[in-house]
Amino acid sequence: MNSILYTSFEMKRRLIQLSCMLPAILLMTSCRQHTFDRQVPADKVALSVERFEQDLFFGDPSRTDSIVSVLQQRYGTFFELFTQRIISIGKSSTPGFQERLKAFITHYDNYTAYQRVQQVFPSLDKLEDELTGAFRRFLYHFPEKQVPRVVTFVSGFNYSVVSDSNLLAVGLDKYLGSEEEFYSRAGIYRYIRLNMHPGKIPSDCMRLWAETEFAYCDSVNNLLTAMIYGGKIMYLIKTLFPDEPDSLLWGFTGPQMRFCTANEKQMWTYLVEYKLLFKTDRFTIDKFTREGPFTSEFSGRSPARAAVWIGYKIVEKYMKKNKKLSLKALMEENDYQKILTLSGYNP
Repeated sequence: MNSILYTSFEMKRRLIQLSCMLPAILLMTSCRQHTFDRQVPADKVALSVERFEQDLFFGDPSRTDSIVSVLQQRYGTFFELFTQRIISIGKSSTPGFQERLKAFITHYDNYTAYQRVQQVFPSLDKLEDELTGAFRRFLYHFPEKQVPRVVTFVSGFNYSVVSDSNLLAVGLDKYLGSEEEFYSRAGIYRYIRLNMHPGKIPSDCMRLWAETEFAYCDSVNNLLTAMIYGGKIMYLIKTLFPDEPDSLLWGFTGPQMRFCTANEKQMWTYLVEYKLLFKTDRFTIDKFTREGPFTSEFSGRSPARAAVWIGYKIVEKYMKKNKKLSLKALMEENDYQKILTLSGYNP
């Protein structure tokens, strides 16, 4: 009898606890949705990915004049951007242009890469959906901005993503997969190949777009400002892709992500004690914020750009302490010392 009474009492107590916890759980869920899942209606974002590489390589190379005419009409300024900047064969109006374009199209490596792209990317519906979702969130926070034209290309492994006025262009041949034979034959370092896969395209696109829309701006260029600027960009990227793992968005391996989490305080202490935060020389800034196999000062187990990860943690703390601050206000704030001070960052 006592046992039955005790069980009933326990059940009632747990039900009461659960009923008390439920509003908190719902509040936490709604807060997460409130923070990350804001987006404009789907009909407000008209995004379609145009496959320039198919139009370029599908044509008859013996009729280069007709290929040029069609591409100029269909792609406008992107065609000139592609020939001048991406594959560097010059303006379409220069002598010998058609011969140079034909040489590019018929080059064995370029055409083979194009064929491989068609195998890996028979459809870009998934990419289109992912970019549409990201821009729906982007426009919610920045309604005055525009959705760019999105074009894909093959460039002989020259470029991953290119941004220009109202344009995002993706080099699909740079995202064939980390084990792609082309990359190993070309001698591309392993740490670079790790992020040359289809899953990296959406965040790479939005990261470059964010850097275009919110250009680095500070009267003093030092390591701290570079860290926090990069942290702002990654905070925005995390907002645009709330369900993606951090390792994918950052391009870090699982062990590298765990290193950052476990050694945040030690990394910050190192930067402070060695008085590196206010260093203005390009070598020091690049060493801590650019791509590479690792950050040598922090250990061979650390990722490259580990200092930018610290910048992200500073920004994250800043936004938590200033809950009424909008994402727009964050991206427009170029006083990086102010962000550090008001964050109260002290890991």
